[in-house]
Amino acid sequence: MKHSDELFSLLKRQIGNENEVNDIKGAAAEVSEKWVAPLSGGKEQINGLVYGLVQSGKTGVLTACAALGADEGYRTIILLTSDIDPLYAQTLGRAKEAFPGMEILDKNDLKDSQAFAQRIKSSTCAIVITKNGNRLGHLVENFKKASLRGLSCLIIDDEADQASPNTRESREDGSRSKINEHISEIRKFFDKNTYLQVTATPQALFLQGQSHELRPKFTVLSHPGGDYVGGDDFFGEGSKLIREFDVQELVVLSAASQPQPNQAVPRKLVEALDVFMVGATHKRLQDPTQNCAFLCHVSTRTSDHSHIVELLRGYKNALATALKSKNPQVIERLKFAYSDLNATHPNLSITPFEKIVEAVEFYSHGIAVKAVNGETDEDVAVQSPYNLFVGGNKLGRGVTIKNLLVSYYGRNPKAPQADTVLQHARMFGYRRKDIGLLRLYLPNQLLVVFRAIHKMETGLRNLIAAKPAEGFRGVFIEGNIKPTRKNVLAPGNLGIYSASSNYNPFSVVRALPSNANLGELDQMLNGIANKRTMKASIPEVIKLIKLTQPDEDRSEHVWNAEKIELSLLQYEKLTGRSDAFVYVDRERNHDVEKGRGETRGLLDSGEVDAVPRNEVALFLLRQKADREGKVAWWPQIRFPDGNYAFAFAV
Repeated sequence: MKHSDELFSLLKRQIGNENEVNDIKGAAAEVSEKWVAPLSGGKEQINGLVYGLVQSGKTGVLTACAALGADEGYRTIILLTSDIDPLYAQTLGRAKEAFPGMEILDKNDLKDSQAFAQRIKSSTCAIVITKNGNRLGHLVENFKKASLRGLSCLIIDDEADQASPNTRESREDGSRSKINEHISEIRKFFDKNTYLQVTATPQALFLQGQSHELRPKFTVLSHPGGDYVGGDDFFGEGSKLIREFDVQELVVLSAASQPQPNQAVPRKLVEALDVFMVGATHKRLQDPTQNCAFLCHVSTRTSDHSHIVELLRGYKNALATALKSKNPQVIERLKFAYSDLNATHPNLSITPFEKIVEAVEFYSHGIAVKAVNGETDEDVAVQSPYNLFVGGNKLGRGVTIKNLLVSYYGRNPKAPQADTVLQHARMFGYRRKDIGLLRLYLPNQLLVVFRAIHKMETGLRNLIAAKPAEGFRGVFIEGNIKPTRKNVLAPGNLGIYSASSNYNPFSVVRALPSNANLGELDQMLNGIANKRTMKASIPEVIKLIKLTQPDEDRSEHVWNAEKIELSLLQYEKLTGRSDAFVYVDRERNHDVEKGRGETRGLLDSGEVDAVPRNEVALFLLRQKADREGKVAWWPQIRFPDGNYAFAFAV
């Protein structure tokens, strides 16, 4: 029997859609084609990435890779997971269910090192362990005591961009954070190992240097099933699921910012709650087993969470009292919510409004209000007809909230980090059948951030699909958004192509006019008069750049023809603009040998505006012949005006 057969049989029962199971099989098979062959002998290791989407079910691919790995000969499989107890328990339970033919060891099995060694040696084992410095250190010690070097190891790091990167990378003193150091020790311990990273937010991994041990050497895209609701649905053009509120509402929800906290529930929060009550009641009247969830995620401060819980309990009591007395204002509020949902969920009309109101009155006494943060033992189990969750970081990465219909979001940092913000998208998930009942309430400032991050994610995934090689992974960023946290990136490691900025090689190589590249350049530019411009397409601009000959020995590593090409193609795809302009000057006297800083530009003041600043501009300057008759074309690219950039590892 095969571990993978057991796993895929389980997934078919759980998912109920053979096409989706086949997609998971395909992604796992693609990974297995690229990992280290466990029985091939010698020393070899590689790290790769499974790049999924938030809340898209990456666990299926993760377990499929583990099962295939065991079938191919990996004797030890290590699953690195969250240090939050409920999430760890969830992963451990899934492993036990997915791998009935393996020995499963949990974090408590590290205490007896002799028993640990015997179990590891006896059969194929899956070790499920949290990303906790002490536990990982204990695991390393157990491996060393047991002398287990003959085994091959598949390490699967769930949410690999969290906790695993070196949070001291920016210090330049060679020091490492505890978890990062222990993961590296585990990898070095096994001569034959594959380190498989899994995440929906790989910015911190892709922006490591080309030779960095965490930078993926291969990437496999994991695609969601047809019932997935994600970024396109919420932040794409024409989305009908977004409702905006004034950012000042967040002040009312902050206990710390008020000497005497206001007990009035902000207007749009009331609207969001009303919409949730109507949608959840409709679902319950259609199916009495349906319990639904509302999420309020606006702060990391536990004092704010307590204040909001108090407000939501006030809403609960006021709603029950008002409906009992048939308060016309409250009934009118619910009618507005009913009308709003009916516009996106036509099936709502099969439940008459009067029946909704009657049911809300009955069920409102059972509304559960829970704070979910580091000071509570509450989880996100949806056990009541209506579940109102309030919290901060504990409601972020890895948490799945069943039947989440309405989210009220207000985490508003001054300099948002793309990977952190995207992991807050708990509203994503397999909710297609309820899409008309879904709503996301947030301030316009945060809507702009989410849309920009969605554009970044779309651009990155399109780039990976089009260019599987790992040489360039340009991350599109917009506004004041940071791709990831600074402390996991080495200083000077991040390159940027930004809007309105100029880039040129430090130096170019002279050649005789008979040189093939020079000849082709001269021919392509023959139709442009000197010191004039010509309209061109972005692919034509890319071809011209590739024909120039930078002096690679004198590079500052900012100018790179491939990186410029892929950044321009991303720009074209994301903006829908494919036009560009080429400016030509054939009579330059600049000293080629002297060099020029790669971000300084080559133009005279009068030439800068030869091409409109809102267009892609390629300036090509032909240097006059030297004494040997050798010439050179010196390129300069300028990205169009805007509030964006492409970040990449240099």
